[in-house]
Amino acid sequence: MKADDQHNLIDIDLLHPHEKIDPIRLQEIKKQLIKNGTQREPIIIDEDHLIVLDGHHRIRALKDLGYSKVVAFKINYNDNNLILKTWYPAIRGSKKELQTTLHEYIASSENNQIRLRCPRLILHDKEHNLKTNRKTIMNSILGRFRIKYVRNEEKARELARHDKFAGCIIFESIEKQDVINAALSGSILPPKTTQHIIPCKPEKCFIPLEKLGKCPHITTISDPE
Repeated sequence: MKADDQHNLIDIDLLHPHEKIDPIRLQEIKKQLIKNGTQREPIIIDEDHLIVLDGHHRIRALKDLGYSKVVAFKINYNDNNLILKTWYPAIRGSKKELQTTLHEYIASSENNQIRLRCPRLILHDKEHNLKTNRKTIMNSILGRFRIKYVRNEEKARELARHDKFAGCIIFESIEKQDVINAALSGSILPPKTTQHIIPCKPEKCFIPLEKLGKCPHITTISDPE
């Protein structure tokens, strides 16, 4: 099947993001797009509301580079085979700096028994409850640390024991309705809150960037928020 038959070319401004952007990751994606000269995979959107489910950084990078459209693949968000999980941020850098950054949110030792749905800071040899929410935690570390987002808790904990990583944070997943509410209300979630497991994920498309349409009024690359 040809890429044009399988995917849709959609105006970026019609899409509803549900997550914010990691500014460091955004710059990496921009460099990849410029180097490759193609959009290699379609972004994934909900067919009912045009909510972005996968591809936030690619969309923002393309828009910053002056492109007005993106190749997208529409899916039914109510499909029970579409599974919603979360990503686990493994933070590179200094353990001391990470602890200092999150110090005010670390629960005292006497209140540090593992609690359900409580964010957990995992260090090399200890764990801490974090007495705040995902949004506050991510706002504290974004742009300050390089973050590797991994698919499962076991891998995140493994990286936290590695010398190159300061630690990781364990978050609970959210519900699909939370994603819809965030996108349609404009009160969007922190970067990489959601990990969507897509059934029958579309093939790579390799669409040249020149086919995505240039915005004539864009003359410079905007700074990430």
